[in-house]
Amino acid sequence: MNGGERRMARSKVNGSGTFIWSVSIDKETHAMIKKLARETGINNQSAVVRMAIRELYRKHFG
Repeated sequence: MNGGERRMARSKVNGSGTFIWSVSIDKETHAMIKKLARETGINNQSAVVRMAIRELYRKHFG
């Protein structure tokens, strides 16, 4: 990493293989995530985001 780059994620301290991300999203996207969490019964916004990313990845890469 040189001086101008910022890390998008850092490893979780306990070495569990998970990463902690910090991102900014707009109000519309936040509302979509909340609605998906509610409507699917998942009630976990982080899980909804992970599922959406996995679905997009599968559609793009097969």
